[in-house]
This record gives sequence, C-alpha cells and structure tokens, in this order.
Amino acid sequence: MGMMGCARTDANDEALFWRHEMERCEEIVRQLDELEREAPTSALREEVRQMKREVEAIRRALVGQMASGV
Repeated sequence: MGMMGCARTDANDEALFWRHEMERCEEIVRQLDELEREAPTSALREEVRQMKREVEAIRRALVGQMASGV
C-alpha cells in the first residue's frame, strides 16, 4: 500500500512539473507576441515568429510527454 501511494505521488509531481513547463512556454509565447508587436523591422518580426514556432513545438512535445506518462 505504501509503495502505491509513493508511485502516485511521483506521478502527481511529474504532472505538476510538465504543467509548470507548459505554463512557462505559454508565458514565453506571450512575451514573444509583445516583442513581435514592438519589433521595428519585418526581419526582426520574422525572427520572433520563428522563435514562437520553436516554443510552440516544445509545448506540443511537453503535451505528448504528459499524455504518454498517463
């Protein structure tokens, strides 16, 4: 019984970890949105959009990681 309780806590901790990382990604995307709006040149805006795509890919990978952990 004790062992099961322990495993469940680990799973909960892991779920919290992934959720926290996803929230960090979402926060980064919000900051990049702001950066994109304020970017003085289209080249810089495109650079920021590329960064947003990369962060979004990381977020999707985190979602996949969470799904496979369940």
